[in-house]
Parts: sequence; structure tokens; C-alpha cells
Amino acid sequence: MIPSPIAQNAILDGYVQQLLQELDAMPQTDRSSAALAITASLLEYAAYEMAQSDEARQVARLILLAADMESTARDLRGTPKSSEPH
Repeated sequence: MIPSPIAQNAILDGYVQQLLQELDAMPQTDRSSAALAITASLLEYAAYEMAQSDEARQVARLILLAADMESTARDLRGTPKSSEPH
């Protein structure tokens, strides 16, 4: 298996492990939506970083994936959808 960039950076790996522990400490009913919301934020960050050097099609794909994850997270929480951007 090829090591991920996170596994190659002990500090980031520590933060990821801490984040996963925090998610595990949450009530079961909140974990999935919280994990999806966090993942969506990271995808948005990656898209922004990629937009500075990569192909627009890939950036657009990440933005759409992030929006889908945010929507799913809201659905899991039972939060009404907003038409306002974040």
C-alpha cells in the first residue's frame, strides 16, 4: 500500500487521529453528519488550492462533491436546506 501524504506527516496524522477520536466521542446520531460536514470543508479547501494550478474540471468536480456532502450532512441532521451560500 502506498503511504498517504498524511501518514508521511506525523503532525497532520496526529490531528486526523485526534479528530477521529472527537468524532467517536460524539453521539452516534451526530457522527455521520459531522464527518460529512468536515469532509466537505476539506474538499472545498482542496478545490481552492487546486484552482491555483490545476484543471478547472477537477476543481469543479471537488466543489460539486463538497456541496453534495454538505447536503447529505444537513439531511442527516434534519436541518432545512438554505439557498444562501456559505
